[in-house]
Amino acid sequence: MEKKSIALAIGLFIIGGLTGAVVERFAVAPRVETEVSLSAAKSLLESVTHGQAKAEKVFPGPGGLTGIEVTLGGHPTIAFATADGKYLIAGPVLNTQGEDEAHAAMMKLGLIPKPASPAIIAKKAAHADSFVLGTSGPEMTVFVDPDCIFCHKFYEEAKPLIDAGKLRVRYVVVAFLKRSSGPRAAAILGAKDPAIAMAENEKGFDEATEEGGIKPAQNPGTAIISAVENNTKLLSESGEMATPTMIYCDQKGEPTLAHGLSKENLKDFVAHIGNLQNGACQK
Repeated sequence: MEKKSIALAIGLFIIGGLTGAVVERFAVAPRVETEVSLSAAKSLLESVTHGQAKAEKVFPGPGGLTGIEVTLGGHPTIAFATADGKYLIAGPVLNTQGEDEAHAAMMKLGLIPKPASPAIIAKKAAHADSFVLGTSGPEMTVFVDPDCIFCHKFYEEAKPLIDAGKLRVRYVVVAFLKRSSGPRAAAILGAKDPAIAMAENEKGFDEATEEGGIKPAQNPGTAIISAVENNTKLLSESGEMATPTMIYCDQKGEPTLAHGLSKENLKDFVAHIGNLQNGACQK
């Protein structure tokens, strides 16, 4: 296997365990007895990752698949094998309700914690290393990765509303998408004015490569590194490593969390949200 293919396989393991990005869709089928033995799963993983991932146990998966508890780089995740033991599926396995069976299996096995409530995430985010853009309008909290193209699109769509005094956004910068995400997040949070640094990152964002425009920090201090790590950990408590992740107050005055951009126009969306300030909805 070429090095590029190995890197891709490992990347899919990491993405599958952490993000919830959709790569395949399977119809719901009755669970069956495990078809692939642990030894066969170990052999498959050895072939795909050249020994960089280890099968810990197997369990019955959906649609005749066999679930495999995997350790990769010291981190637990889940993969699935087809019944013939020849194909490995790394990433979400969605049922017809759009629910991720891989994510559910990770929670059931205790590999990841159950998501914290939006109210708890909102309160913690208010005390995280973050910054607010805007001076008036309803406030919402948004987790962003500096190398996230959808975060970039959100920033561009939100900026006119912020400039017009119709929206405030508390940005919580995280890092998990690329190797450059951490140094770029550190460059933003470690800047004298994070808002200006964020603007630099978005102004120079390269949509072709999906990389932010700010120069990655070379030697960030331990405090900044900890801030990026703590922000990223907080995002993981929401149940998915996905950006942008938004927390806002719904029309009932309750904190609501959404992973990814809404299909609704942001201007129309903002017109129907409440004010999330200091981690609580203002009634």
